[in-house]
Amino acid sequence: MIKTIKNFCLKAFAPTIVVTLIFFVNYYFFGMENTMIGPFVTLSFLRFRNMSSHYSCMCKTYLIYLIMTALAFIAVINIPLCIIVNACALFWLAYCLIDEYNPTNYFPAGMALIFFQIAPVKTPQLLLTRIEGLTVSFLIIFVFLIILAKPRAVRNPLCSFIQKGLKNCQEQLKAFEIHDTTKLEFLHQELSNINKQICDEIYNYNRASLRLTGRINWYCRYAALFQVINFSTGEDFNREKFADISGMLKCFTTQFEKQTPSADYKRLHFRNRIPSIRAFRFRFALRLVIVITPCLAFAYISQWENSYWLVISVFFMMIPVYENTKVRIRQRVVGTLIGIIVCFFLFSVIRQFPGRAALMTFANFMIYGSTSYSFMVIYITCSALAIQSIEATISVVLLERLIYTGIGGLIALLANKFIFPIRTRKDMAILIERLNDLRSDLTQINENSYPDPDERQYHTDELIIKSYMLMKRLQTYHASLPAGQQSSTFLQYEKKYMHFMGSYLREHLIDKITFH
Repeated sequence: MIKTIKNFCLKAFAPTIVVTLIFFVNYYFFGMENTMIGPFVTLSFLRFRNMSSHYSCMCKTYLIYLIMTALAFIAVINIPLCIIVNACALFWLAYCLIDEYNPTNYFPAGMALIFFQIAPVKTPQLLLTRIEGLTVSFLIIFVFLIILAKPRAVRNPLCSFIQKGLKNCQEQLKAFEIHDTTKLEFLHQELSNINKQICDEIYNYNRASLRLTGRINWYCRYAALFQVINFSTGEDFNREKFADISGMLKCFTTQFEKQTPSADYKRLHFRNRIPSIRAFRFRFALRLVIVITPCLAFAYISQWENSYWLVISVFFMMIPVYENTKVRIRQRVVGTLIGIIVCFFLFSVIRQFPGRAALMTFANFMIYGSTSYSFMVIYITCSALAIQSIEATISVVLLERLIYTGIGGLIALLANKFIFPIRTRKDMAILIERLNDLRSDLTQINENSYPDPDERQYHTDELIIKSYMLMKRLQTYHASLPAGQQSSTFLQYEKKYMHFMGSYLREHLIDKITFH
């Protein structure tokens, strides 16, 4: 219990200080209309602090937010620009910032676009003030990243993750040999988490960095190795299989300890560059444009107070995959309802700015420590309304919040079901096609197709990590299906894929090892 509370506090402490500091700095120096910079900049801070290349990513994200600032400024000039600019911005956000592996990357930038229209600035001078507020907010998170920076020896954590993964694999083999299923279950989960960290490092290095400076991509093979071992030790034990994976692990451990990879300066590409109406990104981008743009236009035309709450509700509930929609809507609506009830009693007692600011800070602390989306929505409701409702009639504001959330949930449900829907089974079939293509491409890589060894290594690394990430996405999809709908066909395909990848690693990435 004490450990749980300690972890909760450690998780919430830094982002709460960041978002609170950004709020008050913007409130006192740049105006109330710029205090909403805090939430999405703090989301970016949470992402940066877990990355080794966070400074490059921070520069890139800052530029994206500057673009959103300018587009929001143009969008509130008149209704034609509102429609055109928002449609283009939303399509760009969904199509260029997300991919099949990380389908929620658009959230912070989308929040910036919408929030800047909730409290619009309509003169160049006010636009400059907003940019200044955004810049200072990024300076704040820059300072916190320096304060929280890891020692130089572990600043690039990838090798540390791989060392932990190799140690985990050795323990797995011991548990596998003595049939210790309880320990294996724990080790499987631990290795899955390690592999996610490895994959995130490689992914962010290639997608978030402004320039490539390290030896990162060569380590793609270890993500595939750990995936294969995790799968193999989950099957029934036999001596031949045990000897096979033991030998493979020994070779890759030796390779990791003795081989120094050459520097890689060529970026791996994770997204399919050919537009297709079947593609995840393209369909979701079109849905965002078709649904969110009219909501933004409605809020602009109506000029009703708090009408942008409808846009926010739809934006957060209109997630890419249809099967997850009902759960998200239920969590959002129920969380909002409970939050409104809590707010009604708290706001009736706490009416002045200092008390509301303290309440907002406490709610933010609970937001960043929470792991449940339903509870998070309760705290978000309290945080969002704490300052905004000071000069308003409490009951009216809370009722508006509930109505807009309910209407937003209905719009999101219908949109996700009928407008370019992305359904789990259909998307799984598409991803399996892509994975088959990647496997085929892997078998075509040889000295004849790519005479240059660096070019050959680059394509091998890219295909291996994309194969791993696609299979991980497929496993997540399959696990999300109800027990009665899970497919034995996919389980057979998964087994076939793991055997292929294990064979490929042995034949192509062990036999050709050259130690330096």
